[in-house]
Amino acid sequence: MAKLSIPIFWRVRKYLYTLEGRKCLECGRAHFPPKNSCPYCGSTKLIEYYPPKKGKLLVWTKLYETCDDRSAYRPIYIGLLQLGELRVVLPLTDIHDEGKLKPGIDVELVLRRYIEDGDTGLIYYGLKARPIF
Repeated sequence: MAKLSIPIFWRVRKYLYTLEGRKCLECGRAHFPPKNSCPYCGSTKLIEYYPPKKGKLLVWTKLYETCDDRSAYRPIYIGLLQLGELRVVLPLTDIHDEGKLKPGIDVELVLRRYIEDGDTGLIYYGLKARPIF
């Protein structure tokens, strides 16, 4: 297993734990991950944008085949979410009945374990989406 980079993880922690995006003052559209210019109109007049912690599930899929690092977490559910003005792809968690997963259900962001580094024992956490039934 490849060793995870602590410095890289530390640099992106803000985006993993808060989903900080940017909102354009020219066209009014939000985007994630943050960029120095608006991907829609090219403007550099941007402000920080934090989407709400609750949103809607648009579509989802289930992965059976994963890399060795995540074999303990199979199957992995991945969802496309609408969080305010942003659409983001995040892993889904706490799925006990797959039959209840339908487009349009409410979801909320929660902090969950992503992966463990077997060599050093570090545990990496990040945001996942949990359905609200």
